[in-house]
Amino acid sequence: MIDLLSAFGIVFVAELGDKTQLAAAGFATRFRAAPVVVGMCAGYIVVSTISALIGGAAGNALPTRGINLAAGILFIVVGAFGIWSAGRTDDSPAAQSSHDGESERKGRFATLSVAATVASAIIVAELGDKTMLATIALAARSDALMVWIGATLGISAAGLLGVALGRVLARKLDSAVIRRVGGLIFVVAGITVLVAGV
Repeated sequence: MIDLLSAFGIVFVAELGDKTQLAAAGFATRFRAAPVVVGMCAGYIVVSTISALIGGAAGNALPTRGINLAAGILFIVVGAFGIWSAGRTDDSPAAQSSHDGESERKGRFATLSVAATVASAIIVAELGDKTMLATIALAARSDALMVWIGATLGISAAGLLGVALGRVLARKLDSAVIRRVGGLIFVVAGITVLVAGV
């Protein structure tokens, strides 16, 4: 139990203000919370599983510089697209009513697509990150299963705070401003990754 609580505390604190927490907030400004949370948790589970399995010895073998470069560029591109597209989306009542009439199948596909996009972004951004390396180090010297549970819960809790922030912003701002704010969050996260990791 001590291993679980230690992993939870260390990973939760390390993730506060991290790029994937910012990414979760950015996604939550643009999409419904449910698919963002599902994708975020799925991505975190994958990363925590990888971390707990590979252990401390393989930590230095990860190409963290290349991964950080790819993640930073990906976040900047997503953010720039969000900012650029803010003025190009039709949010008129007529457009909204046509969106409301879409089929349930399209709605399910869109939900799965958002969840998959969020999960992919989380996995790419977290590979080689400090929380992954902390989890690897903890798993190498403690009960790997307890570390995996604690790390997954800790990183997910931090991500949920990001989603909550994104939803608050989404309720208070108009859709064009939301896209710009979400895009800006991604750009800042991408620059942070590039500066810190390269």
